[in-house]
Amino acid sequence: MIPDWYPGHPPLYDIEKSYLENAEQGPFFDGPIPKRGKIDQKFDLFGHSINSPLGVPAGPLLNSRWIALAAKLGFDVPTYKTIRSHAHPGHPLPNVVYVKTKDAHHAVKIDAPSPNLSEFTITNSFGMPSRSPEYLLEDIEKANRSLNAGQVMIVSVVGSPLPNRGFLDDFVYAASLAKDAGAKLIEANFSCPNVEKTGGCLYMSPDTVFEYAKKISEAIHPIPLLIKVGLFPNHPLMKSVLTAAARGGVRGICGLNAVSMEVADPHGRSALGEHRKTSGVCGGAIRPQALSFIRAASEIIREDRLGLVLLGCGGITLPEHFDEFFHAGAKIALAATGMMWDPYLALRHTQRNEHAASLAHP
Repeated sequence: MIPDWYPGHPPLYDIEKSYLENAEQGPFFDGPIPKRGKIDQKFDLFGHSINSPLGVPAGPLLNSRWIALAAKLGFDVPTYKTIRSHAHPGHPLPNVVYVKTKDAHHAVKIDAPSPNLSEFTITNSFGMPSRSPEYLLEDIEKANRSLNAGQVMIVSVVGSPLPNRGFLDDFVYAASLAKDAGAKLIEANFSCPNVEKTGGCLYMSPDTVFEYAKKISEAIHPIPLLIKVGLFPNHPLMKSVLTAAARGGVRGICGLNAVSMEVADPHGRSALGEHRKTSGVCGGAIRPQALSFIRAASEIIREDRLGLVLLGCGGITLPEHFDEFFHAGAKIALAATGMMWDPYLALRHTQRNEHAASLAHP
């Protein structure tokens, strides 16, 4: 029996605590771990046999303890939160704020979240903190050991422009660190960092995507490379970027990342402070955009025979949302906000499908 969780229980991540406090003290979970039923069907992901196409994208799983809990709760493709080549502090509080969207570009802070998880929406602003390489080498290996049979972990990486190492070289360095730590799948986060030359998001430039992907994929060979992307302003650019990614050796595309919006309080002031007027909005409000992204990307991949695997995320907060992403063309569906506020989300989806199968084949 899977117990009710939201809204009667707090989330796994305590939004009143700092990122480091959550990493060292969390996840905050005291519920039972239901036993999973018999797994009759396996799924293939880059040669790894997995129990289900359900997982968690980069973000909520801060270290090996968080990975271990997600794995026990039926998220068979967990992602280790984005790492850097060096220790890097996070933003000060607040990092997570409840919001409702006003339009495609603006959100407003609200005091309490929606009681309906389908509409549940937050903004998060962490600054992509990272622990030291020494910590990561040990902890990523520990996270891999915590997985059960039929599960595989993705390690997310990002580059940093450093005085002694350029952005691209540092991306390669971080990816190589993940490989040395034992990563089975590596995802390069092209959706958040800025490109030194253009000042825009890396994934918006087909030439840059090709250049970075080629060098990273060659450095981590034979580990499959995935890239994380965000919204595209138009279909031709999406097509050009996906084509460039495939040419550069990318095997999978993960999207949609959180949607950047201006976030204000009810009085019009920046909800996260004057230096963070925009931040990523995630949860139920961006699900329509995420599904539209998956449909469009799936069509491009199929028509142009790019051979890319789609991992879909963005607003999966109820069990049936996983299926919406599969129907849109995603091979793997990943929940972040939904998993933090309902850790039983993957198990609910499994139970729902088992019930539907029993009705179809009594």
